[in-house]
Amino acid sequence: MEATEDRKQAILTVDRAQLVEIALHLRDEEKFDMLADLTAVDWPKRVKRFDVVLNLYSFAKNERLRLKVWAADAEEVPSVVTVWPTANWQEREVFDMFGIISPGTQI
Repeated sequence: MEATEDRKQAILTVDRAQLVEIALHLRDEEKFDMLADLTAVDWPKRVKRFDVVLNLYSFAKNERLRLKVWAADAEEVPSVVTVWPTANWQEREVFDMFGIISPGTQI
């Protein structure tokens, strides 16, 4: 949906429905093997008020990539636990703080 760069870090905004597919591609083909962080940002005046933000790291390339998904209030965001198991804890935290549900996360 959108690709930008901020301070030499690539930022990709992707469609919610394609999040898991893109995450698998980034892990397997682009070698972003570590989910360094998963969080959310609330923009209350926007229709799609939440940014769910995944910060990825590639050991092979020594690069970081920020992946963002927009979500409206009460919209679910697919879980990436099947891609990076450590996402479980971080998705639970996003649910606790923002109420964003990621089906597949053990809450």
